[in-house]
This record gives sequence, structure tokens and C-alpha cells, in this order.
Amino acid sequence: MSKRYCIGLDLGGTSLKSGLVGETGEIFHFSKRPSGGALAAQAPLAAIAEAVDELRVLAGGIPAGIGLGAPGAIDPRSGSLVGTTPHMPHWSDFPLREAVESLLGVPVAVDNDANLAALAEHHWGAARGARSSITVTVGTGVGCGIVVGGEVVRGAHGGAGEIGHLPIGRGGLACRCGVEACLEPDMSGGGLARRAAASGLESAGAEDVFAAAAAGDRAAGALVEDLCDRLGLAIAIAVDLIDPGVVVLGGGVSEAGEALMSGVGRALGRYALASHRRGLRLVPAAMGERAGVAGAGLLAWRAATRAVADGAPLVGRLGSV
Repeated sequence: MSKRYCIGLDLGGTSLKSGLVGETGEIFHFSKRPSGGALAAQAPLAAIAEAVDELRVLAGGIPAGIGLGAPGAIDPRSGSLVGTTPHMPHWSDFPLREAVESLLGVPVAVDNDANLAALAEHHWGAARGARSSITVTVGTGVGCGIVVGGEVVRGAHGGAGEIGHLPIGRGGLACRCGVEACLEPDMSGGGLARRAAASGLESAGAEDVFAAAAAGDRAAGALVEDLCDRLGLAIAIAVDLIDPGVVVLGGGVSEAGEALMSGVGRALGRYALASHRRGLRLVPAAMGERAGVAGAGLLAWRAATRAVADGAPLVGRLGSV
């Protein structure tokens, strides 16, 4: 049976995830490759071209559309990066959509990576059926996407939802964003690893701190509890502002499971309004590391659908994948 598809691309500072995304969220030929974000301005573009060429060969056809998620604030009108992002140190006010379209020779839909993960979880994942949802990804940093009525809330410059950089942190560790007393180092996996090292704990990463806490290490347990408290505080602020029905917790640190979920849940009980907690569901992400690719594919499907409605032909079809 033939299928139509879009290409979904999830660009990060260290890796580029890619795949073919069907109309109902199924992903074929998912893969990861180095993005080269720290190497040079052109390196991520080369990785994108390589991934798209590979997927076109695997699929044997031209995509109905291409969607790309990238870190930083992405202007929803121009598709350009607004200012800078530490994940792509060689980009500043970078015309991302224009550069990728010029490279590939086809239209490309572009948005912030956390927005697209949130879009995928809202439509196809853990928040499916909710009127409004927040998806928070906790990894080296903290990302957040907001979906209301099925649509991403982007803000004036594409930067809505940046709960990771609220200026209410303890200030013990500086954040690369430059915001004074930024909260992200207090509640991210990267910050947890840094604080663990400063405390003398032998740790290769956040997962080791959670493992040590589970094994009864008091110092590690205190660090984990503090991360959950600060993360719960940030989410509570978003809950009080947006009043979502579902909060989805994803990212690499979420693999800690119940230790993270229960800690954040307790913090939400302390910091969020009781009226907003009523009926609120805090749930683990369902789509894992594929959420960004799925969301980029959904963004591309929507762009392709609009193009057809405006009278343009759907770009391509393919055989079985």
C-alpha cells in the first residue's frame, strides 16, 4: 500500500535526528547523525542535506514537505533564528529557513524544537485529547512548548515558553544564556551534573546522580530533591499562567522515571494554585527521542495541506516504506 510522507528533522547542538513521518504520526527510517553545531556555521546545513538525500533515496520519492525543528527562538514569520543560542554558537540572527530552502531547493517549515516536541505529544502522544498542554523537556537544558487549541503558542518572536531561563535561580551556577540568576542550572541535567561534581560526587552525568540517590546516597538524594523542587517551581509558574489540562515531562532526565515524576508532582503541590491543579495531569512523554522528528513532520504536513488549499499541488508521493 502506498503512503504519503513528509521529512521531519530535529536539529540539536550535537545531533540531528531525522525520519519519514506519515500522516498519522508513524515514523519510518528514524536515524541520528552528528550535527556539527559546535564546529562551523555550515556544518549543520551539511548534516541536513545528507539526511534529506538519504531519506529521499530510502523512500524512493519526493516528500510532500519538509519540517525542521531547531534550538533557539525561531521567528514564526521569517523562519530565522532570533539572536543567538548556545547550542549553535556560530549562528546569530541566522536566516535558517532561507538557508535550508536554498540548500534543498524546496519549501521548508521551521520552528523551535521544543515547540515541535510539544506539538507531537499534544496530537499523537501523552497529551492527546487535551485542549491545552505544556511539554517540558529536561536534558542538558530545559525546553518547553505550549499548545492551546491544537496550535503552538509562539509569541511575538517565536520565543514563548522559555521557563528554563526565568531569573529566579539561586545563582550558584551561571547559565550560557547570560540571564542573571537563571533558573536552568538549578533544574537541568547539565546543572545537576555540575553541582554533583562540586559536591565531590563521582558522576558522569545526571543519570548517575539519580542512581546514587536511589541507592541511598544522601548527598545525591538532596541534589535530586532540589532539582525536582526547582523544576516543579518553574512548571507551576507556567501552570498558573496558562492553566493547561496536561503537563508532559520528557527529555533524557525524564528516564529517571518515578523519582523525577513524584518529586516534581510534590513541588507542583507546593507552588501551583489549587484551582489550577484540579484535574491537572502530570504525565511522562510518550514519544521519547522521536518527538521532535514527529512534530517537524506534523508541521510539514500542515504546511503542505495549506498549500493544497491555496491551489498548489502536493509535492510528492512514494511507494511502501
